[in-house]
Amino acid sequence: MKYTSRMRKLLFLLSFFVLGSSSFAQITASSPYSSFGIGEQGGLDHATISGIGNSFGTAIDSFTLNYYNPSSYNSLSSGNPLFSMGISSRISSFSEGNLSNTSTVSAIQHFAFGFKVKEYFGAAFGLKPYSRRGYEFSNYDVIGSDSIQHTYSGTGGINELFLGLSTNLFKFKSTQLSVGANLGYLFGSLENQRSSTTVVNGAGSIGGIDLKTIRAKSFHYDLGMNFSHQINQSNAVMLTAVIDPGQNLNTIYSYGRYYSPDVENTTVYDTLDYSGLIKGQVQSVPRFTYGLRYTFSRSTHLDATKKLNNSLAIHASYSTADYTKFTLPFDTTSTDFSKSTKYTFGMEFIPETDFINNKPITKFYQRMRYRVGGYFAELPYKTDGEQVTDFGTTFGLGLPIVIKNSLSSINFGFTIGQRGVGNQQSLGETYYGINFGVTIAPLGDNWFQKRKLN
Repeated sequence: MKYTSRMRKLLFLLSFFVLGSSSFAQITASSPYSSFGIGEQGGLDHATISGIGNSFGTAIDSFTLNYYNPSSYNSLSSGNPLFSMGISSRISSFSEGNLSNTSTVSAIQHFAFGFKVKEYFGAAFGLKPYSRRGYEFSNYDVIGSDSIQHTYSGTGGINELFLGLSTNLFKFKSTQLSVGANLGYLFGSLENQRSSTTVVNGAGSIGGIDLKTIRAKSFHYDLGMNFSHQINQSNAVMLTAVIDPGQNLNTIYSYGRYYSPDVENTTVYDTLDYSGLIKGQVQSVPRFTYGLRYTFSRSTHLDATKKLNNSLAIHASYSTADYTKFTLPFDTTSTDFSKSTKYTFGMEFIPETDFINNKPITKFYQRMRYRVGGYFAELPYKTDGEQVTDFGTTFGLGLPIVIKNSLSSINFGFTIGQRGVGNQQSLGETYYGINFGVTIAPLGDNWFQKRKLN
């Protein structure tokens, strides 16, 4: 009871911190690619899943709150709800010809709470990112003795407050089929700004501003499935599917054109044109992700009386999204999107899977989870007529907090990747991702256990 009370207080404290932090605008992107469509999806990753190449559909077990695949919730341990929170950072180095720039972004990636209901059901709710925007670049036009600075910038993000449910369609001794769905509410805004200012004494001040804003206020849903089969005592296989159907997302658009003697001071803007608030729908792109996980388990004897229960899981997935069907009714400029595909591969090795019961005979490094992976993606964007690719390698660690029957853990995920078309004269990005996540579970007692007075 003492440990459970402490965990409840810690959970409420973290929830208060995250809710308070989420109420403030976060700079969650720093990439020219985020200027397209309704922002960039991905990039700030789940600490546990990023370590296995972001094979998010197959990361299903009782230790991981995987909101990417809603069919995973009923795989959580009965009576042991999980609170999960993640923080992500990304360091990007951009280059184009002889020009280069470096930027850093850090943000709360998610917070969520999940639990199993009875034997066959699971549920989760929380807040996760949907898309994000953040970029800024400039160029100059020389006119006589003067020059005009054109600055293009974008900010904002769309978040999703979600509730998910899952259940078993059937469950036998060695075979199980689970399905699930997330129902979410999208909210947030994305802003694109273009300013043209006269440069005086090396600085721009007087000029005009074009400002476009999209605000999302819409429901959104996604579906998940996983089929698992225990082949024998040492081998198991899992097939997964995650579907984000194409949906009409309700948005509000506004456009304004302004003149100002000081473009940095919004209080002195003089309105030249304003569209008002225009309601419309953005047609999102259907995305399909299929995954495969194969698990090998065996026992390694330390001596005549002690043994370790090893596990090696191999993850792979394939995703596809047809961005040629994307529509943004407010955008008068033509953007040539392409079909997007992504391949992921990852491995996770656990020296001791039953570390809770075998804590007295295991060392700390034998209870850790070791992850490595990689991915390759063709992005929907084009640069100089060529489709942008994204590839990277990942690795991660899971550090269990073994106190009584706790499933708490601390996770780290690291990513090294590159985006571009392989041409030094075109825009290229080298990035480093650092993802931190903490999962808090009860310590030695069930939160939802009925109490009796003696």
